[in-house]
Amino acid sequence: MMFQRKERISRIPRVDVVPLIDVMFYLVLFFMVFTTFRTSVSGIPVELPSSNQAVNLEQQRVMVTINRQEKVFYDDREISLSRLTQTLTPLAEADPNLLVIINADAQVTYQRLIAVMDAITDAGIVQPALGVEKKK
Repeated sequence: MMFQRKERISRIPRVDVVPLIDVMFYLVLFFMVFTTFRTSVSGIPVELPSSNQAVNLEQQRVMVTINRQEKVFYDDREISLSRLTQTLTPLAEADPNLLVIINADAQVTYQRLIAVMDAITDAGIVQPALGVEKKK
């Protein structure tokens, strides 16, 4: 019996790129879909009232948010009204035209909104603005 020795044909290993293309497609699709969702201006979820007269303002601004539980936030941190006044006073002195926008949830009481506006004007801000969404 005679055995023949077959020479092995060596194959060069190669990387299959089809699964990589699939992964990239899913990543692109994921980011396209999830960037179209509505995002709030700050990290605090609020439901802003809507208005026909809403405009976009392009100057430097500071955001103060009042959530549904009537807690006040500045830079996504909860803050008391006296501390808010202390924080905004140096900013108002540095820039007399500083715009402070109050993003208040639609369920916030009028009294709480006025208390926050008083704290802001006590800091030297001339005209705080109210954040609203444009009606569709």
